[in-house]
Formats: sequence, C-alpha cells, structure tokens
Amino acid sequence: MQLDRVSEILGTLGHSTRLAILRTLAPYSRGEHPHGLPAGEIDRRLGIPSATASFHLKEMTTKGLLRQERDGRSIRYMIDVPALLQALDFLVGDICSASS
Repeated sequence: MQLDRVSEILGTLGHSTRLAILRTLAPYSRGEHPHGLPAGEIDRRLGIPSATASFHLKEMTTKGLLRQERDGRSIRYMIDVPALLQALDFLVGDICSASS
C-alpha cells in the first residue's frame, strides 16, 4: 500500500465522529448483516445532525473507508473492510516489524 493512501486513511480516522461511525457500522458490514445502514439510521444512532453525518460519511466514502449502495430512496453505508485492513496491516507489518 502506498504511503499517501495510508496517510489519507489514517487522517480520515483521526476524528471521534468518524470512529463512532465505524463502530456503529461494524456489525452491519460483515457477518449476518453485510448490507450496511442507511444514513438516517446512522445519525439517529449517534445522535448527531444529519448534515454532520452526511459530511463525515462523504469524507469516509471519498477516502475509501466506506462503500455505499442505493436502496430505493436511501443510501446504505458499510465499511470497506479490505481497505481498512490494508492500512492496519501496513502499520502492524511494515512499521511495527521494522522497529524490532
């Protein structure tokens, strides 16, 4: 993974609301419920204004951390697990193993 890409992902994760979004989406991005959650449900669960949620969801989608699918009139969001794992693998594999 390129350094610029890892930097974008980690920079995007550097906000508490975005981490809360990941935590909220985690059960809905894998396993029994791999189809994500609608944006309105995300902001309701987090208790944040829809404009705030939309801003963060757009940023996370643009940076490749989230995927989105249209479901009728709403958009469902889910974590792009492979992209997140690649960034974490870079940290653990390339960075942490290089220091030992």
